[in-house]
Amino acid sequence: MIIVFRNITFLFIFALLLSCEDPAPIEIVNEEEEVEVEIINPQPNSIVITGYDSTGITDEIPENESVISVSGIKNTINNVTYYKGYGEAVFFDTTKPVFIAPERRIGFATLDFGSVKFGSVTANVEPYILRYRENYIIKDTLLGVKHTINYERVLLPQQNNFPYNKNVNIEFKSQQGRSSLMTIRLPKEIKADIQVTGSRLQNNLKITLTWENDGNSSPISGIKTEEIIVGGILESRDELIPLFRLSRFNSNRFVLSNSFVEDVLSSGEYDFIVFTFLRKIRKSNSTSTLGDVHFASQSIHNIWIKI
Repeated sequence: MIIVFRNITFLFIFALLLSCEDPAPIEIVNEEEEVEVEIINPQPNSIVITGYDSTGITDEIPENESVISVSGIKNTINNVTYYKGYGEAVFFDTTKPVFIAPERRIGFATLDFGSVKFGSVTANVEPYILRYRENYIIKDTLLGVKHTINYERVLLPQQNNFPYNKNVNIEFKSQQGRSSLMTIRLPKEIKADIQVTGSRLQNNLKITLTWENDGNSSPISGIKTEEIIVGGILESRDELIPLFRLSRFNSNRFVLSNSFVEDVLSSGEYDFIVFTFLRKIRKSNSTSTLGDVHFASQSIHNIWIKI
């Protein structure tokens, strides 16, 4: 569900929860002319667990034969920032869907493609495990393998040589010896900040979100977007749930009201609000070796706020 607001100061989102009761309005204080708000996951008990805190990907189950992603990730918790990077290549066999019940598909089996290199580094082959819920119980299932690389050893705040705003060559070599070389462009690093004023007790809490502009840089190919995902940590499950996606901003500043916290995230389950700032580039391609490929490169800054 997507709602676009224009030229008003107080914005109300009516979350269409699957409930017998009418949903309460969620108030957002917006000092821009326009913003788009999408409800990502109004149900904490939805089937597939996204794990978007580590990869930043909250898209639906991919329909492409191959999905390649590279992410530079920062996590700020209690004013301390942790840096890491991650690359992943997954080759889906869309002829082999995986169901947990009739008409309840959770994904596709994957293929062991061969070898993948991100730049000069050969990716590790690891199990591709999908976590999901069935009858309120968290389970997992092995769908095949994925090719991954971690940039943790080289992604340091003092000498940040993660390839932001640069091209990364990705080389694929199938088990039959066929090779392909593709290039993915990484966005400029996103740098975000959050200021909290007022208090929940006095009903005047405001959360101001700001992030550094990217200088209007454009990728050579692909579609570049910026968005903020608002999520909550389920205290009883240690699980991060994406709730809303905010996008199509007119500026790099956005303000959330006290009622946003009270009406959405203070149900007793959430211990932290997590704001995920995303700057990403998406593109699709098709090759004889890989078939349909979806590329995703992103700069991610997660900021955790205790509520």
